[in-house]
Amino acid sequence: MSEQILLIDDDLDILEVFGMALETLGHNIITAADGDEGVEMYKKHKPCMVFSDIKMPKMDGYELFSTIHKLDPKSKIVFFTSNDNAVKTLDAKVNGLLDIIHKPVKIKDFDQIIKKYNC
Repeated sequence: MSEQILLIDDDLDILEVFGMALETLGHNIITAADGDEGVEMYKKHKPCMVFSDIKMPKMDGYELFSTIHKLDPKSKIVFFTSNDNAVKTLDAKVNGLLDIIHKPVKIKDFDQIIKKYNC
């Protein structure tokens, strides 16, 4: 299997479906159900790439990005969302956000980004 990839979303069905599908494609997936857990999983596992929803309880994707990016400026983070704030997303991109995928997301979208950024 390849390096670990962290999926973060408060919708547990999305985590399960995308996680299983990406594992079928040969990726090693770890998951977190909110931003706080995502930061802890990042610290513990140091994944190659992070895919995160933006709208989540406790800590949203923008806060998650900022926190992880401060811990590891070379982190590879991608948002997948149906709601983004154009100004905040642009700011995140200027500060190192790799990309954003708009829902509905297809598994091939994740797989293409994983390959594009050599994870």
